[in-house]
Amino acid sequence: MIRFRGFGWRFEDSSSWALRDVSLDIERGEFVAVTGPSGSGKTTLGLAACGLLIGRYPGQPQGRIEVADRDVAATPLHEIAETIGLVQQNPEGQFATLTVLDEVAFGMENRCLAPEENLRRCAEALDLLSIGHLRDRDLESLSGGEKQRVAVASLVAGHPDALVLDEPTASLDPQAARDLFVSLAKLCRETGLTVAIIEHKLTQLLPLKPRLIVLNGGRVVEDARGAGRQSAASHLPIVDGPAVADGPAVVDGPVVDRAAVGAEPITVLDNVTVERDGRTVLDRVSLEVRGGEVVAVLGPNGGGKSTLLHTIMGLIAPRSGTVHTCGLAESPDRVSRLASRVGFVFQNADHQLVADSVRAEALFAARRLRILDPAIEQEATELVERAGLAERKNDHPFRLSWGQKRRLNLVSVVLHRPELLLLDEPFAGQDWENVVFLLDVLGGQRSGRSDGGACLMVTHDPRIVAQGCTRVLFLSAGRIIVDAPVRQAFERLLALGHDAYVPENGEWRMEN
Repeated sequence: MIRFRGFGWRFEDSSSWALRDVSLDIERGEFVAVTGPSGSGKTTLGLAACGLLIGRYPGQPQGRIEVADRDVAATPLHEIAETIGLVQQNPEGQFATLTVLDEVAFGMENRCLAPEENLRRCAEALDLLSIGHLRDRDLESLSGGEKQRVAVASLVAGHPDALVLDEPTASLDPQAARDLFVSLAKLCRETGLTVAIIEHKLTQLLPLKPRLIVLNGGRVVEDARGAGRQSAASHLPIVDGPAVADGPAVVDGPVVDRAAVGAEPITVLDNVTVERDGRTVLDRVSLEVRGGEVVAVLGPNGGGKSTLLHTIMGLIAPRSGTVHTCGLAESPDRVSRLASRVGFVFQNADHQLVADSVRAEALFAARRLRILDPAIEQEATELVERAGLAERKNDHPFRLSWGQKRRLNLVSVVLHRPELLLLDEPFAGQDWENVVFLLDVLGGQRSGRSDGGACLMVTHDPRIVAQGCTRVLFLSAGRIIVDAPVRQAFERLLALGHDAYVPENGEWRMEN
């Protein structure tokens, strides 16, 4: 179905090759997992396979790619798109309409399918992704995870012969991620669909017995089927952290001092209700977060996690209840007054990239807050280097991979040592090595404040919760269902049947 022959690619003005000497044959009906460190060329490989690289990005190609025996470079894109589809890392980047049903139907309408067949396929795809209840919703009203599922449904509905998904579970809750992988594996078995999933999180993929292709430095370094999958993964702990490698991941130095919790709350919500588009998104939420706490915010997609962060920051006004953040109540200028005291990383990495180079982006907040000094410049240089971006410091941020953008987002908001960090899925697109780096950055940011500061982070990875958090909030249907220290929270989630949100290795049970 997909054939690479000595393929290489170097983007214009780049000194290094994003891909080099790639030779692969992916057979019809094969179920493939493509993994490797952030920035290893996975997204570039997906773009190339779908005909979205050669002739559409300025750069230098080598070798040849064929899809269904057709040379990608010599075949019109619309013909390639009939055969193979790409679900991009950022679902908003491929939306063309305004509502869920219109988006899922859009590709088939352009192919002039009969309306009855179009609606049948839409219903089938929405059901497969468990989002039939969203069919009449506006896309802009969806959570990030809901948007990702709509993007997948819009491609599946077109019945392509092959599907490439670029980190399709980055914003999905653990249960939704598990269900998606199982559904795709079933499609392969029952329909002969070829599926290639670009993914860091292998825990839920390996039991489905995919072929495992590992990239590093733009080259294929492992290609394993059958028993070789686990062997290949076990030699690459950076791919999936402790859930794949033998033994727990180790973070240098204490990330969290669980005893150092301040007396004064940094943010307080009292009986807060938030409505959006006529729906109750937060329902009578009360919450206190104090200095020294690192609070994981878990829950299903659409449960209100992002809305909670936006409400704390003052970006959304509650219908009822009160919100105090860093001692400030609601006011017309609240967001600007909080800008120097709260660091916010949005769910979509592209939404807060504003400078024209990586280094300028890292220093943007400190410069705008007029606190830039030689010490902060030196720290920025060190963090950019540790983030693996030293060679990209003069590049435009939009030329980075999704995972690289996420690391830059976090670097840019910690340099002025805010009292409170609000992080919406900061670990999306990260291999375990970079998860460790980001946790270490958070630990350094907190240790740089006498009050320890506080952090609320939305994440879908329970291993990260066990590694770096002091407390868990579990939101469902806008309500806090669980609010407890990590170990007790995991026990409670298991009792409630939410095992997908609990690390599988059980090491969290040994915490004090």
